[in-house]
Amino acid sequence: MKVVQELETRMHPDSVAGFRLVLAEARVTDSILLPVRPMERMVAPVQWMLRRVGAHGIRLTRAGYLPPAVVVDAAGAIDWGWPVRAGRESHLLPLLELRAHLCAVGLLRVSKGMLLQTSRGRALVDAPRELWWHLARTVHQSRDQAETDATKLLLVLIARRGFDEGELFKQLLALSLETVGWVRADGAPLTDDAAFDLVLPKWRLLRRMGVFDVGASSHTRWIITPGGAAFARAALQSEV
Repeated sequence: MKVVQELETRMHPDSVAGFRLVLAEARVTDSILLPVRPMERMVAPVQWMLRRVGAHGIRLTRAGYLPPAVVVDAAGAIDWGWPVRAGRESHLLPLLELRAHLCAVGLLRVSKGMLLQTSRGRALVDAPRELWWHLARTVHQSRDQAETDATKLLLVLIARRGFDEGELFKQLLALSLETVGWVRADGAPLTDDAAFDLVLPKWRLLRRMGVFDVGASSHTRWIITPGGAAFARAALQSEV
């Protein structure tokens, strides 16, 4: 079953027609014809991380973090869009989140205090097109079902590419989550900020990958790139 079909099975019946209209506007069934060059740009941060881990791995600190030398290397190699200068992984949240995500989607693993490439990570590190597809197919994965659903719905809005107001993204995300049954503990609808909090780590990941035009975007305007829309469609076409 495709991602979007699975969402529809849990949606309030009154919302299905509107959801299908949004899917049509998002062109989620279009073939993915993105050239390899933008794919290479999008996966560059992930390739950097996989290559930095390398064949021999990285010894983590006793607290389980990347050593400061690796964090400094990462800060010099990639613009993380982080407001503070960081020499520790715990102070560079996007790097910490990227490492956690790559472990979650089977590209890295931790064993006996070492951060290591998986066999899949080794196979994909120098294959940008295949790496791009792997990241698209797995981007919505999470141990938290609310985060998984919120990420899927965010991808629908990204694929639709009809607006760029950050607050409107948050508002529509909150409304969409309500249609699949997510509300607050007291039964009240999720606030816009609470809905966005569910996807914030994935939003940072997508932003670093170039789903949003970092040069033109801000925290109030999220300019979706053609590659970003293609990535969202590829993710929504994947099987659950």
